[in-house]
Amino acid sequence: MTRGFIFLVVLFGCLGWSLTASALEVRDVRVVGLFNGAAVLDIAGKQQLLKVGKRSPEGVELLRAGTAGATVIIDGVQHQLNLTRGHSGGYQERKIISKQIDINGRGQYMTAGSINGRSVRFLVDTGATTVAMNSEIARSLGIDFTSGQVGQSNTAGGLVKSYLVSLDRVKVGAIEVRNVRASVLEGIYPAYVLLGMSYLSEVEMRENSGLMTLIKKY
Repeated sequence: MTRGFIFLVVLFGCLGWSLTASALEVRDVRVVGLFNGAAVLDIAGKQQLLKVGKRSPEGVELLRAGTAGATVIIDGVQHQLNLTRGHSGGYQERKIISKQIDINGRGQYMTAGSINGRSVRFLVDTGATTVAMNSEIARSLGIDFTSGQVGQSNTAGGLVKSYLVSLDRVKVGAIEVRNVRASVLEGIYPAYVLLGMSYLSEVEMRENSGLMTLIKKY
């Protein structure tokens, strides 16, 4: 392979990366959750938690996160983005439901809720892609998880078999979300049901001084 050919390969590779990065526009980025020093961003349809000063794989940097929105840098340009409040096809009065969750002594947000009408204890976890629970809890809730898509997950006890399922109803306070993706992990971990992004992405999240507020408009 000649030196000139190697140069062209590197050059076209760099150009391809540049075109991919520049293709991302501000309209592709939405703020769907806010926390102290962090925000949940929807970047081209993919949701991720980003801390202030950090950059996403797509090149979006979070500069600041406030009570109503976030400041991001996209392709070297600074943008102020407001918290996404949902979409409507025309004016209509919308019902707003909220649920407040206090932080506990361990720095966790825990709350009572239900899955398919059965009571559970949730641990809010923005780092979890889906609602997640161990197999013992799933059996107690009557969830037929063994027919779900099989995979593997890392837990405190090591690598375990997991199953991807769909939950009919997940409810926290009066906020109910239908058809929620969930993972069931064989064994006793996690100890609590993790309220992950498959539910949280359907609501607005605000966190201030140890109080989290979930908001949904119907």
